[in-house]
Amino acid sequence: MTVDAEQRSRLLRAKLGALVRAQGVLLRAESVGVGAITAVMVDGHAFALAEEGTPAAVSSALVWAGRQAAHDLTLFVDDHAEDVARWASYFVLGAGVIEVRAIVGADSQMAAASPVPAPAGPVDGDAAGAEGAALLIDQLGDAGAEVVIEHGVIRGEILGLEIARLVVWPTGSGGDGNLHLEPGVGRFDRDAVAAAHPDESPTAGLARSVHAVTAHRYPGAPAHPIQMLARERWLRADVVRSPELVGARRLRAVSMTTEANGLRDAHPAAAMGEDLDGRPLVVVCSSGVDLSLVPLAADTRELQDPTARLVLALPERDHHAATLALAQMLRRPAELVVVPVGWG
Repeated sequence: MTVDAEQRSRLLRAKLGALVRAQGVLLRAESVGVGAITAVMVDGHAFALAEEGTPAAVSSALVWAGRQAAHDLTLFVDDHAEDVARWASYFVLGAGVIEVRAIVGADSQMAAASPVPAPAGPVDGDAAGAEGAALLIDQLGDAGAEVVIEHGVIRGEILGLEIARLVVWPTGSGGDGNLHLEPGVGRFDRDAVAAAHPDESPTAGLARSVHAVTAHRYPGAPAHPIQMLARERWLRADVVRSPELVGARRLRAVSMTTEANGLRDAHPAAAMGEDLDGRPLVVVCSSGVDLSLVPLAADTRELQDPTARLVLALPERDHHAATLALAQMLRRPAELVVVPVGWG
């Protein structure tokens, strides 16, 4: 049976009420739905229920609690409670307590924060030979692509948009175990290129991909759908090339603790280096109003260098009050910087 939005809202409010009462708290107010959460205030204590344990749910609960001037926050989650507890641990709510509780049946239990995910392993293809990898990387650079290494993967990008990837063809599925250059804008396009041009050399396919993307993806270009893709990575490409945009001396692209599920999924992009005073600096770029930005940026700083300054680089129109509030709620607050955009 399909549950409509109003029925679902009633069920979530009832579920939150039961979880709060299980803590020995008497409800005196009606709960409300707020974006990714359902929430209620009881004597200055904010209680929230997240349908999904995501960074955005953490942000939603913190922003709501802050707006209600809550002194404590309890966030109930069904899944990924340990990760949620880690993301929540980067924040403070005045002098109050932020706790995350994992839902267990009709009750809940305190969730312990999971460790920060380990850095990605060796770059994909290391086992296939450093000399071969160097040759293919040179081919990416010679074609005009920016070489980016993240999560153990070597990509060629044009202003943040992947146009090729170095991939090991595994022997278990009929491959030769060697590293190969596969041109194409994302995985599905790489497969399509291979199917449509089986006899084409990788360098020829790479040149075609570069031409197709650079025809529409450049600063000031007329509006085109290809400009909509991976805008966060476009901003990162700009600040890596011109680190002075964010007050840095030098920057390089680095991995975050999570990655996008696909080419069309918005996901922040990180860089690391030194600021103008030589201090370690982590810069996380985003576009639009992304509630996952601040928890993931703090998580990435923890992965790369917990002592680093944290800068959030955003287009001017995306400096939302919620993002600023969350940046200031971090135990080590982040700074917001305006970065000019190249798209129309």
